[in-house]
Amino acid sequence: MKLFVVGALGWSLLVVAGISTAQDKKTETPKLEGNYKLVGGKVNGSPIGEEAKKGEYSITAEKFTIKGMGITFVIGYTLDPKTTPVSIDLVILEGPEGTKGSKAQGIIELKGDTLKLAYTMDKDTRPKNFEGKEGNVFELKKSK
Repeated sequence: MKLFVVGALGWSLLVVAGISTAQDKKTETPKLEGNYKLVGGKVNGSPIGEEAKKGEYSITAEKFTIKGMGITFVIGYTLDPKTTPVSIDLVILEGPEGTKGSKAQGIIELKGDTLKLAYTMDKDTRPKNFEGKEGNVFELKKSK
């Protein structure tokens, strides 16, 4: 369950991160609305489980929702498009008992239909890259 919570939070960060890397758009807030499929990633250095890939991932302008394994997470987010890569801060708004209010910080990158999210729940550390050495990394593809 903890692995799924971490994965869900990670995914949300990724989804929320759907942004252009073009320099002229660095101050625009990306529009991430849509449905996504989790295609890969790492949780605490280990490959993400197949069950997480079966979940439903959707994003609105203010939150993302993850449904899978009989659990639903609603995660709020804020982006800082002025940073490179774009910074994202997450907070669980709804989820299983004990998860509400949990926070994470990370980075995101959107290239084409691929969204990458790296995050950590350590309030003093924000990942610097998408290698997965500093927390969790998720890769999502936008559904067409």
